[in-house]
Amino acid sequence: MQPLALAALAVGALMVAGVAITLTLTRRDKRPRRGAGNRWHRHGSIPLAGAALALAVVSRGGGQSAATHDIVYGETVALFLAALACAMVGAAVAMRRAGGYGA
Repeated sequence: MQPLALAALAVGALMVAGVAITLTLTRRDKRPRRGAGNRWHRHGSIPLAGAALALAVVSRGGGQSAATHDIVYGETVALFLAALACAMVGAAVAMRRAGGYGA
């Protein structure tokens, strides 16, 4: 396995662990922020989508084997799906606070 594939797997694991830890530590943060979104967007979907975009840009380089390309592509898709999940949870939390469904 090429070093790029190993680095992609390590970065993905660190990003998911870091986001989970950050969301856990900011669970009690009740300070209102104007126009900044909630903590799921700030600490979840934005960093995960940024890491996925960075990996997607790095994966465009040449000289990769087919296995390395598949691993980096799979990691990028997984990070984007995790960012989508955080965005969906953040939207549900924002809707509940605004008096939407479940209020």
